[in-house]
Amino acid sequence: MGLFFICILAAVIVIILYLAIHRLLINRATMMVRNKAQEVTDFAVNDCLKSLLSWERTLSSQIVADVWGKGVLAFEYHFDYRKAGISLDDFTEEKLATRLDEYAKQHQLQIAPKAAKAFVITDWWTYEGILHIDVAYLVNEATVEYIDDLKRLKHDSK
Repeated sequence: MGLFFICILAAVIVIILYLAIHRLLINRATMMVRNKAQEVTDFAVNDCLKSLLSWERTLSSQIVADVWGKGVLAFEYHFDYRKAGISLDDFTEEKLATRLDEYAKQHQLQIAPKAAKAFVITDWWTYEGILHIDVAYLVNEATVEYIDDLKRLKHDSK
């Protein structure tokens, strides 16, 4: 009877170790994909801002909240547009979106099979002189589904 409990305990320990190691490897792989996507998106946004605004600043992004899931590759950029001397009449969401599309085509960026384009601006808002821009890089299915969910939310709120 004691040998039986030892075997059960050993099996439980092996299962727990397997699950812990598996989770660690999955989280590491997810983090690597996120970091690469963030790097690509940062380069794209900064290149587009440089060409549209003729400035030498370099913005770094922050991940959009993980509310939508760990695989969502959406990043937020923010800067003081007034200090930068930018008029939001001249610098628009549409202009940035167009330039991001051009950038993606020029650099032949990989996109998810169901994605129409590489980048989507998911949010554009100002608060106290700070312009916030959220950009999603549609390189995986989770991000495409995130964009679809946002479209449904906007449609349902109307």
